[in-house]
Amino acid sequence: SSVETRNSASLPKFVDTHCHVEYLLEKFRTSSFDVIAKKIKAMSPSFEACISNFCDPASLSPSFGVWRDLLDADIGIYGCFGIHPHQAKNYSDSVEERIIECLSHEKALAWGECGLDFHYNQSPKDIQLQVFERQARKAVELGKPLVVHSRKAAEDTLRILKDTLPQDWKVHIHCFTDDTKAAQNIMDHFPNAFFGFTGVVTYSSSGDISDAVRDVIPLNRILLETDAPYMVPDGVSGKISHPGMCVQTAKYIAKLKGVTTEELLIQCRSNT
Repeated sequence: SSVETRNSASLPKFVDTHCHVEYLLEKFRTSSFDVIAKKIKAMSPSFEACISNFCDPASLSPSFGVWRDLLDADIGIYGCFGIHPHQAKNYSDSVEERIIECLSHEKALAWGECGLDFHYNQSPKDIQLQVFERQARKAVELGKPLVVHSRKAAEDTLRILKDTLPQDWKVHIHCFTDDTKAAQNIMDHFPNAFFGFTGVVTYSSSGDISDAVRDVIPLNRILLETDAPYMVPDGVSGKISHPGMCVQTAKYIAKLKGVTTEELLIQCRSNT
């Protein structure tokens, strides 16, 4: 409603710390980010920027990839580059070289997303483990923060992070969906680990995640993300999410933490 938009207009600026702009362009059947930016601003005028994760070999390709056009255009898009666990079976020396090349761009912020997905197992487990470890070591070599995808793999994820990263390394646990114990284990070891929350936290089935946010993860460790075009927050119409929907997730997390939406947005922006 226009009242909601007016209220959103006065909110502090926010960054969607994890989305997939090239998939958004496909979903909205457009080659122009301007089309999507209008939708974002219509819903959330205080949108500042988004961090797009390019994480399959095709999206890194010099000929097919749109990443350079998106980052070079003078709009609020930054990039992360890596190989998603679903694509681990396609990892190779040449893919790694492409990631390193992409990361030399001035708007490339981190290596990722990479990690383990034992829910879907679209790549064999042993290959996922090897490729995650290899990417984590490369991120350290290049001095880049690591964006981690971990699904039904909390123990193996933590083990590899401990084996490969210095303790003070910056880590973004993307779309955190584990329980309080998993969150505590990561925080106990990594003082610079941050947890990204998508619309999933708003779902009625997300009890464990809500408990972790409310009881264990402090405000100064929370990042807002949409994983757009996936994970539309509860109560928002439409089947395609976009960075403007961060505010819905922020409102939900603010209630869990007993703070105002404004306070939460300011803290998350400072964490980003």
